Amino acid sequence: MRTAMLPAIIDCESSNQLGLMIGGRVSRKANSIGRFALGVIEDAKIDLLSSLLVLRENDSEPDFGLPDEVPDPANFDAATDFRKQLIDALSLFDSDDLRPIEQRCRRVWSLADGKGISSLDTIAEKQFEDDVLLEFRNQPDPLCRSIWSYMKARRAFEDAESFYYARQFRDYGKMYDAFEVELEKAVAVDAASIDEGALATQITRVLELKTACTVKALDLPATTSHPASIMLIVRHGGPLSSVYDHKADGRRGTIYFRPPNEATLIYTPSNRQIEVCADSAVVRQQISSTFAEVALGHDVSRKPLTWKRYNLSRFRTGLSLPIPSITGYDIRLARVLEAEVRLGSWSRKLSLKVSIDDDIEEVANRYLKPNNVFKRAEGFSRIGIAVAYSKDGDARERTLNITITGGKSCNLQSNKDPEERSFGYALLDSWGIMTAFRQIENGDLRSIFSQLVELYDRVDEQVSGSRLQEMGLDPSRLIEGGLLERRERQDVILGDDDGLDGEFRVQPSATLAMVRTVGPFGEDGGTRPAPDVQMYVINKDWLHETILRLLKPLLNKRASEVFEDDLTLLGAMQIDAAEVPLYFARRLDDLKTISRLDVALRARNSTGVGIVLCASPEMPAYLGPNVVVPILSNLSPIGEEFVIAHDGLELAYRNNLSLARGGAIPQVLRSGTQSATLHIPGKDPLTLTGAEQIKIFERLVSAHNAGSPDVQVKVLMEGPGTRSPQNAFRKEAWNSILDVYISKGAKRGYWRLAVNVTETT
Repeated sequence: MRTAMLPAIIDCESSNQLGLMIGGRVSRKANSIGRFALGVIEDAKIDLLSSLLVLRENDSEPDFGLPDEVPDPANFDAATDFRKQLIDALSLFDSDDLRPIEQRCRRVWSLADGKGISSLDTIAEKQFEDDVLLEFRNQPDPLCRSIWSYMKARRAFEDAESFYYARQFRDYGKMYDAFEVELEKAVAVDAASIDEGALATQITRVLELKTACTVKALDLPATTSHPASIMLIVRHGGPLSSVYDHKADGRRGTIYFRPPNEATLIYTPSNRQIEVCADSAVVRQQISSTFAEVALGHDVSRKPLTWKRYNLSRFRTGLSLPIPSITGYDIRLARVLEAEVRLGSWSRKLSLKVSIDDDIEEVANRYLKPNNVFKRAEGFSRIGIAVAYSKDGDARERTLNITITGGKSCNLQSNKDPEERSFGYALLDSWGIMTAFRQIENGDLRSIFSQLVELYDRVDEQVSGSRLQEMGLDPSRLIEGGLLERRERQDVILGDDDGLDGEFRVQPSATLAMVRTVGPFGEDGGTRPAPDVQMYVINKDWLHETILRLLKPLLNKRASEVFEDDLTLLGAMQIDAAEVPLYFARRLDDLKTISRLDVALRARNSTGVGIVLCASPEMPAYLGPNVVVPILSNLSPIGEEFVIAHDGLELAYRNNLSLARGGAIPQVLRSGTQSATLHIPGKDPLTLTGAEQIKIFERLVSAHNAGSPDVQVKVLMEGPGTRSPQNAFRKEAWNSILDVYISKGAKRGYWRLAVNVTETT
């Protein structure tokens, strides 16, 4: 394969004057052609590269006017000239126009290099008929095989992509979740034994999908790093979404579509472990449970899937382990034999290994000095432990080796002896290293619902132990329930006690479970409890799903759709005879978020007046044609059916319905110093953010109600400091309100409130 030229192309592309050597001549070209497209043009057979470049997968892709006739590939001069013609033709277009070509070329390059080659070859061996496989193998090099597969066998190409990225996730430890399944009896399973249709039907039902999903099972051969496994590729349509399409004639239309979603599951029979990659925590859990039920015959209701997390932070303060007391076992020693830390990046590591007769902490202090890197490590990537023990009533001494890699992997999961496996987990639990997943019951979630909403509304997705303590939350329980994950402790805290201000560094303390703080000039800031400076990251997806699950009883129609990170459609609730859309939003104390969501919801005004449940204590009164209701002010007493008071939502809806439809007269109603709502009869409310926007529309409303609707721009903009009302809005927001809420006056340099004709007359 001729891949050596690609780095050279990358280097050339960064220069101001890019030249590509073809047949001894330099063809100058613009930087608009991407490096992957250039690599394909130079290295691929001209007939294959031509078919890839002329492909138009939708009507929005431009016609690049590429040469129609492909010369004989054996004619070197003609082929070289043909490549130059392609470059010259594409150079006439900018990078936006060329993006589809660059994306296609990026995909074929990924399967034409390194492990991409073996991934594509593996899928071809398994899926192609003999004659197709022969044609595939007859392609001259991996790049040509990749392009041929993209053009001739797209489904196999996509399966190879999934296989390739799954291998990457495994090799670098980035699988999102790993579940363990405790089978009562061994099950012989391979890709051929899996009923893909039954599994797809069950996943479609469990995930409440609007369209059917597809399931493809593949056998993964054993490698030096991983035992043989089975991979499932689950493809399904996402929630119905839409985007604006700006047409060539200037008109704007709406395109409705279902984005393609994919989940990848890997089951390793020898470990009885399910690894799953998907963009939603609840999807990961439900697909894993469905696979265990359908493919493995496992009763998830009686023995739910579990996951375990491993916290190695205790080894910062020392590499020795106490001898725990575990019923039925006599433990003679427990020692760390291996410790590995990463030094700034994943590629740099420091590892120390000793024999069972050595004290690893003493060795580290002797050769790496007392203040060694293990004591200062931000995190451990690998710990190896040896335990010498015997069972009660059995004189034979045994040894158990435990190796923990990162936060999600431990060799105990592949131990075939269930007693030894349980003993190992009991040891890790007694040392505080292991946390097992345990679903939090709905009653317990109800009792901390307001705190969960507050966590979800945070801008920063990391939270300190001291903040969790203030909120009355137990980090350990939230970690068990999958809502939090441990991160490194704080390095710096702000000191404001005893007259000491500024940043204080956090350092180890000789006092158990405490840390020492040191000021910028070495002054002693005292000690603090170590849990207070421990940092945690919020599992945003799982927290989001948990809150939505508690809100579902409010709905008589469920149609969950995530518009973006800060806005979700839950479905509809019944008020009188109407089905009222119900949304859930967060971060509505941020003016940019308010403006963005207001534009998004006004684009959906065909659904009628709805309710937006708001996680923030401060919020606008309306978003688009929807009444905003704060969640925390409408909580039901513990024990009620609904976590939010149904009567309170109905009352808020009825009281604000008239204004949500525009009200009787144009008016601006303030909901804070920086937030207000414009109401115009017959139009959706417009949320205004910031003093400039509010002042502009207050003046326009006053002029309209006084009977002189046109306002000169210098009068309109007096005070705010900008010369045009357009400057007070972001581009998308301005485009959505122009000639809808504000329009130019009868004379040049004047503006007026845009109202319905019937209202002005």
